[in-house]
Amino acid sequence: MSQQKFPQFMQVGEFVAGFGGNELPHSEDLRGRTCTVHCADGRVFTASFHADQELTWRETGRAPGHGDGPEQVERYRASCIRPGYYLVDFVPHERPTESVTLVLDFAEGIATAVLAGMPTREEAAKPLFQRVIDKELLSPVACEIVHGAIDRPVTSATLQHRPTTDLLGKRVRYQYGPSDAYEHIYLSASLYTWHCLEGPERGLADTDFCRFHKLADGLYLFVWLEKIIPTVGVILIDFHRAKTTGKIFGYQGDDFGRTCNTAVGAVLSLQNVTSYGDDARG
Repeated sequence: MSQQKFPQFMQVGEFVAGFGGNELPHSEDLRGRTCTVHCADGRVFTASFHADQELTWRETGRAPGHGDGPEQVERYRASCIRPGYYLVDFVPHERPTESVTLVLDFAEGIATAVLAGMPTREEAAKPLFQRVIDKELLSPVACEIVHGAIDRPVTSATLQHRPTTDLLGKRVRYQYGPSDAYEHIYLSASLYTWHCLEGPERGLADTDFCRFHKLADGLYLFVWLEKIIPTVGVILIDFHRAKTTGKIFGYQGDDFGRTCNTAVGAVLSLQNVTSYGDDARG
């Protein structure tokens, strides 16, 4: 076994070099618009969209002792997976190890924010077994999913993008470009397996933590956190259109000196469906 060559894991910046080709284009639909997202926890996110992929961002109503965030101008990318549904993504220039992804659902007037943070080298190097002992998530990546309403306060009647079990048992092939393909097997409400079929990670596979939220019929938000290489992925999956749009965020290299936030998109094909019964839905 020691003489056999095994596929090697790579940092995000290494395997996405030349990756893909099936991404949705940046959308200018939001240009000139301001969206204020009132979150259920009291925070308010305000995003004003300008020309040249710039937005003005501010977070207010944060936890006591943290104060309101300053107004900042950031570079963003937006994509429209289906009319009325947008994914907006950026990395704050003053906090380059964090990313902000907004799912704006104008059909229902609601939004979901995915706030992620990359670990330090020391945090990433903590042994998995020690994370088990400490009862921590195996991935060192921090991630928060926050729900809110667009341009109106949250009330008891406000809808949310709810967790869903619709994808459980599905085995889906994602073709990111001419030479990049992965398959996903959705095992439970919090676990999925990925397997690289084509591309720099060919032959690699793992099972990682994830979350699913339903936006509309056939349309889902999928968030995953990898434990071997610090990585967060945020994508919208449209089974009606057989298309995805989103991002992968991690470090550029092994020195943990610079992050890499890459837009991704794929053409999907459903390979098969396995029934696991009710036990997988927890």
